[in-house]
Order: sequence, then structure tokens, then C-alpha cells
Amino acid sequence: MRISREDLAARGASEWLLTNGLGGFAMGTVLGIPGRRYHGWLVAATRPPVGRIVALHSCVEWLVVETGAASACVGLSRLDLSSFRFAGGQMSPRGQTNLREFEKGPGYCRWTYRFDEIDGVEVTRELNLHRAGNVASVSYSVSKTSRRAWLEVRPLLAMRDFHALRSSGSPDPLATTNANETGFVTRGGGEVLGLELAGGLAVGRYTSDREQWRSFEYQRDQERAQDCTEDLFSPGVFICECGARPQGGGSAPITIRAWVGGTNEAPPMMPGPGAEELAREQGRLEAIAVPLVARSSGAAAIEHEALYALSVAADQFVVRRDSASAMALPSPTGEALTSIIAGYPWFSDWGRDTMIALRGLFLTTGRFAEAREALEAFAALRRRGLIPNCFDDGAGTAQYNTVDASLWYIHAACEYLRLAGDRAGFNRGIRGACLEIVDAYRAGTDFGIRMDPSDGLIAAGDSSTQLTWMDAKRDGIVFTPRHGKAVEINALWYSGLLELAGAIEPDQPRTARELRQVADLAGRSFARSFWNEPDQCLFDCLTPRGVLAGPPHSSPFSPVAQVRPNQLFAVSQPYSPLNVEQRRLVVRSARERLLTPFGLRTLDPRDPNFHPRYEGPLMQRDAAYHNGTVWPWLIGPYCEAVLRVGEFSADARSEVRLVLRPLIEELLQGRPGVSTPVLQLAEVYDGDNHPGAPQRPEGCMAQAWSVAEVLRLLSLATGDAGGHSEERC
Repeated sequence: MRISREDLAARGASEWLLTNGLGGFAMGTVLGIPGRRYHGWLVAATRPPVGRIVALHSCVEWLVVETGAASACVGLSRLDLSSFRFAGGQMSPRGQTNLREFEKGPGYCRWTYRFDEIDGVEVTRELNLHRAGNVASVSYSVSKTSRRAWLEVRPLLAMRDFHALRSSGSPDPLATTNANETGFVTRGGGEVLGLELAGGLAVGRYTSDREQWRSFEYQRDQERAQDCTEDLFSPGVFICECGARPQGGGSAPITIRAWVGGTNEAPPMMPGPGAEELAREQGRLEAIAVPLVARSSGAAAIEHEALYALSVAADQFVVRRDSASAMALPSPTGEALTSIIAGYPWFSDWGRDTMIALRGLFLTTGRFAEAREALEAFAALRRRGLIPNCFDDGAGTAQYNTVDASLWYIHAACEYLRLAGDRAGFNRGIRGACLEIVDAYRAGTDFGIRMDPSDGLIAAGDSSTQLTWMDAKRDGIVFTPRHGKAVEINALWYSGLLELAGAIEPDQPRTARELRQVADLAGRSFARSFWNEPDQCLFDCLTPRGVLAGPPHSSPFSPVAQVRPNQLFAVSQPYSPLNVEQRRLVVRSARERLLTPFGLRTLDPRDPNFHPRYEGPLMQRDAAYHNGTVWPWLIGPYCEAVLRVGEFSADARSEVRLVLRPLIEELLQGRPGVSTPVLQLAEVYDGDNHPGAPQRPEGCMAQAWSVAEVLRLLSLATGDAGGHSEERC
């Protein structure tokens, strides 16, 4: 994607993302002005995929050019490349005024600056994040100029946890720094960062010249009412000649390599973002994307382009859990296993998100080996029938507070078997994990998760817990209390029992029969308990009554009549406990009350608790998070429900393609005046869309299940019939 000078004003604050397959990343804005504490040129995963630190924050760069005639006194012009915002909104330097073009490609970002006042000279900066480790390269090229010129590149270091900020009172990150004429190595926070000229003294020279730059201001953090200023440190400056060449032509590329490791020894020297490396990356991604595009024979040109771009975007979430990590996961081969980062910049690999995104990221794209590894990874960490909800960003320890992640695991596992046809891999460890989940839910496990023997439905939690995907909680406040029997949990339970029964029947027919008996009880109870006749849709939750509430012999659960998108999972799964007319009415309810161009609202706008905008301090954002805020990933269950109700007809597919089009255009083109992510899809959007107040992308600028579900449903709607299951009980 290229953003030209004419569009920079509208897209300048849009964020780009590079990843290295370890959980490390680089991230920033199109104009190059850091806007979050998470923006940096090398955010390293020291315990892949967690333990992330902002190591190399950025660089301050100038092109210095000799001016004046040969017979006159020679002067110097210092031309700004970089741009930063300081406290109070002051901008310095102001390189953004010289920016002419931004380009994002596979594995790199490229900025082109032009200085008309100095012979129209152009400088190109290219940032590359290598997949071989926590290594970044920044390369500069300068077009032909008859004047003597050189680049000054001053690295700015943070060396801090990526959630934190470094202030004047923080420990000195440069207390131990060793330098020579080609670069330096510094230790901070137990980690080592090195920067060096790739080419040595033939390219330029490094000079120690310690400086502290104070009061950088991050506008996106400021909007969230968080601490938003930071001090950064610079140990010195790289100076590289790039001016008049006797042979003519532009200067040879100047590359500075940055790496993070546990020792002072640099990793093996690798080239900068050269043609060979970028071609390998392009080839790797094409091997994933091209077959998928080819299978979508009914797609329009923009849909083919979107399938390709979505496949590339999906790859950015795929990571390896390092065998040296404290949370390394065992595998049959003894190697690290695959996992999925839930969202950038701040999430790790969440169990729920991994299992939902796995279908689009891996199964839709034919990455079956990685799908199996992810299933094996989470199976290895299950505890009392629960797979991890998430992992601590620092230590990497697993947390298990989720009721739906394990149910999504069953669904993903059965989809893996159906699409990959790998019964040996399924039987080796995945099947056992699925059966253990069912046994634990039936018997009762942590967080009050249990099957009610009277109706076969799953209840979980209490007023202090947040176990479903609507899990916002801050300062002890649960903003969407859904304890009891949540609608999507029991839709997943019912369908999962039947999916698993079909998966194991060839080997375990008696167990399969027992699962169907449990599903029969749960299905009948679901249809009776969750149908909201006055609103012609489903209740969102059945909440436990107080001990003395209700007349004798009444149900111990009261229905919550809020209209939420969770009801769609009773239609979108392979098996539904509803009749045909009820399924149609659920889809109609979602279409009329919840559907927006960029996903589904989390609450009916007519509800008194509806929050139209996702903005302001964190407490205000968390209150809106699942009470009106739009989530793009919900377009997946909505569109799948449309397809199933429409029996995957041509009309149903056309409707899905129409619904997906705004998100496709958002991915590929962005919107004027709105800071949309570059070739990614965001976590959430505002709940309302008004003239002068459009729906804005917010939260994580890149979210795995947003990309995965749009990719999966676009493939279903434009491909052949082999990519879906139309089974019904």
C-alpha cells in the first residue's frame, strides 16, 4: 500500500505494524510521529511471545548538506527527516513537512522525503523487522546530489516494559554501554540492545555523545487519560557520508542493524532489507495467499485483493512459543509450538481469541500443521478442563478465568478434523483434551463452571467474575455481569457436544451416544428457557435469583432480556437448538438492531445502558466496551448465521458479500479523515455513526479475530461449498 502526499493529511495518524513471528513488533504512524507508548522500531519479545520491551524507540535523523558556491563561504543546511511531539503539542523536528510518500509492504515500511530547496534531493528510510529473531534494520538511501552531504542518525532508547513509561526518575538504561567506531551495546533491565553499522567503517562512523531527550508526548495515550509523557536516552550518533559521488548516481544504502538478546554477543550479521530477503518474505506469504485467492472463483477483483491482503494481515498474529520460555509448551517433536497473538499492541496469546481466530487464520488458509500445533499447545496447558484465558505479559504465567475458551477449543478441534482430515493428529492429544473438557464441565470445575443436571445447561461464575468474552472489569466493577447461564455458552455447549460426538464416533461410539443424550437434554432446555417471545429473539443470559426470590417451585434463574449479538451463536454453529423460524428471527433481530457497516453493536441502541462512543478515560471506555461498542469480529457469526438460514444460497452469499464490503474497503483503502490501520483491522469501533462523528476504529489497531472472521466469511461467501458445514440436528 502506498499513501501519497495528497493523502498524508487524511491518513497521517494511521498506524502501521511489522511483526517478527516471536511476539515482537515494530509499530508507529504513517507520518512517523510516535502516538502511543507502544510505538517503537524494535519492541522485542524477550520470552517469546511475551516479555516485550520497547528497546529501540526511534531515531532522530537529519540530512546535512553543504550549501553555497565554491568561491563563497560554505554553509550547512540541516534537513529534518524525523518528527516528534513534545509536551504541550510542540513538534520538533518537523520532518513530516518533507514527507512525500509512505509505503507498507510485506516485512517493511518505507518513507520518502524530498527537499526541493536542495536540488530536489530525496531520502528514503526503510524499516525492516527480521523474522530470524529480535532484530530490526533501518536503511537509508539518498538520491543523487552534487553537494557534499551526510546523514546524522541519533538512536533513541527506552529499554522498558512496553506497558510502562520512562521518566526522569527511572533507572538509567545506559549505565553499562560499550562502544566502538561502528556501534554500541548497552544493557538495561537485564536485556542487551546493540546497534551497529552493517558494513562497518566503509559506510560511516559511530560517535559516543550521550543525550537525554525529555517530555515526548503520546497523543493516543493522552486521549485515554493515561500518563502520556516520557524521557528517552541516546548514547551517541551515527554519521554517514552520502553526498557527491565521482561516479554520479545516488548513495549506496546505509543500514543500521538493531538487536536485542541476553548477552553482549550480537547475532550473526544479516543483510538489511535487501531484495533477496524481501523476495523470500513475499514468496512465503504468496504460498499462503495465492491458493486461497484461487479457490474463491466467484470473487470480484476487490474481493480477491482483500483475500490476499487479509491472508498477509493474518500472518502477523502467528507466533512461536520459544522452547527457552518459562511457559514453553511440550510438543511431540520437542520444538516450540504455534500460538496466536490476540491483538497488537497490548495483548498476548489468549485462549478464547486463539480458538476463534484459528479457523480463519489457519483452517481457511490451509495452514493445517500450525492449526494442530496451536491445538496441541493449549491442550498441554489445560487445567481441570480449562484452557488458559490469557498469559501474563511479563512472566508468561497462564490465567484460566474463562468459561467459553474451552468450548471454542472443542469447536476449533472438530473443524480441524473436518477440514484437515487428520484423524491421527486429532486422536493423538486433541481428542482427549476435548473429552476432558466435557467431563469437567459436567462434573463442575473452577469459577463455578458446571452443568446443571436438571436441564443440561452450563452455568458459571458469580457477580464478581467476568468469564465470557464480554469481560470488561476495572476497579472491582464488572461492567457486563453475565454470570449464570449465558446464551452463547450454551449454544457452544450444545453444538460442541454434537460436533464432538460426530468426530469420535468411528472410534468411541458409546461415548458419542452419551454425548448426544446430554445434548438432547441441553437443546430442549435451551429452546424452552432462552426464547424471548415478546421480542422474537433470545434472552442474553439466565441470571441466578436471590435465595429468597421468586415463588416456590419457580425457576432459580431469571432471564435477562437485553438484545445482544451473543444470541447469534445459536444460529451460526453447525448445530442449532432452535427451529427454522426462530433462527430466522434471531438473524432479523441482529440485522435490525445491532448491525453496522463495521461489525455488530454489543447492545441494542434502545437499551438505557447503551454507550454510543468508545472514548475518554479507561473507566469510561470499559463501561462502553460491551455496552454498545461495535466489534468487527462479530460480523463472522452474523454472516455465518445468514448463510445457514439461507442454506448457503446465492442470495445469502450476496448478502454476506454486501455486509463485508465496508470492512474490505476499510482494510484496502481507509477513509478520508479517519485514522484507519494500514492493511489491518482494528479491535472495536464506536457504536454510533453520525455526520461529523463517524465510527472510528479504536482499541488494538490490529486484532486477530477481526481479520480472521472477515477472511473466513469472505472465503465462505465467494468460494466453493467445501469450506463449510451445513450439518443440522
